[in-house]
Amino acid sequence: MAISTSERVAVAAPEVRPPGSLRRARRAVQAFLERVPPEGQHVLLCHSDADGLASGVLVRRTLERMGRPWLQLLPMGKGESAWSISVLQRVQSLQPAALFVLDLGSRPKPIFPGVPTLLIDHHRPMGVPPAGRLVSSHNWQPRFCTAALAYWLGTAFVDLSDLDWLAALGILGDLGEHATLEPLPQARARYGARILHEAMALVNAARSSASGDPTPALAALLAAREPADIARCQVPEAGLLGELRREFDEELRRLRRLRPLLSERVALIRVRSPYRIHPALADLWCDRLPDYVVLVANEGYLHGRVGFSICTRSGVDLFEFLQAFRNSLDATEFGYGPDQPTGGSLSTDEWKRLQAMLGLAGDSRRASG
Repeated sequence: MAISTSERVAVAAPEVRPPGSLRRARRAVQAFLERVPPEGQHVLLCHSDADGLASGVLVRRTLERMGRPWLQLLPMGKGESAWSISVLQRVQSLQPAALFVLDLGSRPKPIFPGVPTLLIDHHRPMGVPPAGRLVSSHNWQPRFCTAALAYWLGTAFVDLSDLDWLAALGILGDLGEHATLEPLPQARARYGARILHEAMALVNAARSSASGDPTPALAALLAAREPADIARCQVPEAGLLGELRREFDEELRRLRRLRPLLSERVALIRVRSPYRIHPALADLWCDRLPDYVVLVANEGYLHGRVGFSICTRSGVDLFEFLQAFRNSLDATEFGYGPDQPTGGSLSTDEWKRLQAMLGLAGDSRRASG
């Protein structure tokens, strides 16, 4: 049951270190918005997982409630980023007055020159686009994901207390079940931990599907008034998500029995699947092989490219681990995002070079799937 406004309890923003970080971030957002006329077209690009989609909906609702009605929210499709040609073509057709880039990382490469651009993110920044403005929580303590950052930024301008569950879905998706960052504890008490977890899993099912189309998940988030609407499929838009989740679980059951190829410190698993199966397999094998760096390569995810996920329980800094290979690879999607776990995609030739660098070039077996 939805909670009425009178039943909502205001929650204080977390104390953030370095001190004043959240306050400065809010001022940066305010300064950016002052440059953009309210009647201008605002285009929002967001990542396709629960954190990215929740942050996109939160920023959209914030702008709506601020009286900025011209909004377009575009989630990334399979293999896309804010720098993809296909994305930029869609943005160009909308003639934006402002561009918001949410949970998609930050790099020095231009996105859409001439358009004021605000990046809101929590990943390790690789640089900032020319004339762009980055609001990053990468170095904050406690850890923030982008949805939590979007929520606490937005509360400086409008009331978002009815949307705390959106921030909670992002926190669960990125920071895990043991996270204590507000407003997750409040949302757990209000809606129930099981409902929140189920809603988060269903939202993520769209991104992991064979098509990788996040549209059903975004539609469900926009239609829902509370997480139970998604968890119990009480909005029609959520119905497809359960089917997508079942299909993904079947694919995971099929491929989880594969055995890795072991080198001195790397465990390699090669698969061929249209599903975004590689992160789930990497996480599974990290638990089984805690002393190894686990690398799952999916040669069926993107046409002409190899999608990969890499993780470890050994304490190795994966960003530094990959940095040794980055300089010799022309890989704009290589090892960006969180430090642990991480991943990306490589061309076939780049993948072969990476295999050689890791001492795995002798593996002549075909990918399974």
